[in-house]
Amino acid sequence: MPAPPVPAPTLPTKGPWSFNYASGTASYRIVRSAAIESRSAANTQREVSTNATHELLTFQVAGDTIHFTAVVDTFSTTTQGLIGPVQEVQLPAELAGSLVGDSLILSTDTLSNRCNPVRSAIATDVHNLIARFPAQLSVGTSWKDSVDSRGCQGMISTTSHTIRSYTVSGETEYQGSTVLLIQRTDVINAQGEGAQQQHRIILDANGTGNAVYYLNPRDGYVVRLIVGQDLNLTITASGQSNRFKQSSKQDFSLVR
Repeated sequence: MPAPPVPAPTLPTKGPWSFNYASGTASYRIVRSAAIESRSAANTQREVSTNATHELLTFQVAGDTIHFTAVVDTFSTTTQGLIGPVQEVQLPAELAGSLVGDSLILSTDTLSNRCNPVRSAIATDVHNLIARFPAQLSVGTSWKDSVDSRGCQGMISTTSHTIRSYTVSGETEYQGSTVLLIQRTDVINAQGEGAQQQHRIILDANGTGNAVYYLNPRDGYVVRLIVGQDLNLTITASGQSNRFKQSSKQDFSLVR
């Protein structure tokens, strides 16, 4: 799956800018797509899954701390079977936490099952949408952060470590407003473990990702975010390993 297209900055301003999340409620529509392909010699299957989600994020900003609540009221996924079946979900689902300094802390949620596709998606979305930006941004400004998170791959509980590198591209026009473009590249490593019919399943994954942020510094919102990811997966069960390649894309649009 190709990297998200990066629109060329069209305005000559070089900065500086500052971006701070605004207190209030932001509603996002997220469209996801993923293609997974078996790389094992005995199995050359390929599947494509899609998902449409609606999330309502509420922000409270207090100094350097951002408190947030994310509520999902729509979560629709097509069938995927190479790694695991689509799990049933209960809606609405909620996740709350805070961004304190550079640390994103997920504190409470309404989903008790650790390997839950909705909780996994919300947590990933929050990690993508809420990031700490430097106090001053100019064209060419770059910085890094890292994210450790828990999630699901099929029915397998996973932990991942992602190193993210950001660069400020410049300003452009988007839907009648001036936005600031920021590019991000990721290096991803993940491990997981689960069980299927009393057989232990081990997952190992690594790959790369990329993202484009459309920021509205005046209003304090991410108005659009496009994230792409390419992963190489190895799943081992009963001493037999199967390899997969997974490409995915998430497109976040502010609809408030």
